[in-house]
Amino acid sequence: MSEDSQAKILTQVEFYFSESNLINDRFLWKTSQANDGWVPISVISQFERMKKYRPIETIVEALRTSKELLEVSEDGELVRRKLPLPPNANDIQARINKRSVVVEHFPEDVTLDELMEFFNTFAPTNQIRMKKRDKVFSGAAIVEFKEEEDATKFLNQEKKLEYKEKELSAVSKTSYDESRANKFGQRRGNSRGFKQRGRREHRKDDKRENKENDNDNKQEESVSESKSEQSEDRKRELSPKREDKKEEVRENRDE
Repeated sequence: MSEDSQAKILTQVEFYFSESNLINDRFLWKTSQANDGWVPISVISQFERMKKYRPIETIVEALRTSKELLEVSEDGELVRRKLPLPPNANDIQARINKRSVVVEHFPEDVTLDELMEFFNTFAPTNQIRMKKRDKVFSGAAIVEFKEEEDATKFLNQEKKLEYKEKELSAVSKTSYDESRANKFGQRRGNSRGFKQRGRREHRKDDKRENKENDNDNKQEESVSESKSEQSEDRKRELSPKREDKKEEVRENRDE
C-alpha cells in the first residue's frame, strides 16, 4: 500500500470518528455507543468511499498508524476513538458551538472551495457548512474552527469582514441559535393556536437545518477527501437494523 493511499484511508476514517461528524452520524453513533465505542472495520469498509481499498487488511494497517484519535483491536477487527466522547450528545454539540460561527451575506454563487480558502486565511477549520433553502445556497455559512480561541478572535477582529468587496455579518453559533429560539418564541403569541403553530414551525425549521447541515457535510467531503458518505446509499448497503436518518447524516458519505 502506498503512503498516499494509507494517508487517505486514515484521513477519511478519522473524519468519520471526529467529534464534529460522529454525533451527527446516527448509525455510527449508535453502533459505537452500543459496543463500548467499537465499530467493526468490516462495516467501515463498506462505506462508499472505502470500497476501493482492498483487501480489508489494507484499511486495518492504515488505521493502526493513527497517533492520537483511533485505536484498533488486537485482532484487527474493530476500531474506536482512543478518547471516548461524552454519552450526552448535547454536551458535545455545545462544545462544538463554542468554536463555531455563522457568517451571512455571501454571494449565492460562491463555492465550498472558495469558502474554505477564505476562512482558512483566518485560522484552521474543522468543517464549513453551506446553509441552503430549497437546495439553493442561502448566503450563510456555519464555520467550525479547530479551536474556540480562533472563533473568538474571528468575531472580535477590528477589520471589516468582507468577501470580494461585499460586507459580511458574523455571530457566534450560540448567539445564532438563541436568536432563532427567540424568534419562534415570539411567533407563538399568547393564544394556544399560536403556540401550537410556533412549535410546528420550530420543528420544521430544525429539520430543514439538519438537512442543510448534512448536504454541506457531504460537499465538504468531496473537496477535502476527508468527508464521509452516509445518507440513503449507505442506509441501503448496511444492516437494516440501523435507524434511518433522513436529515442530519443524509449525504456525508456520497460527496
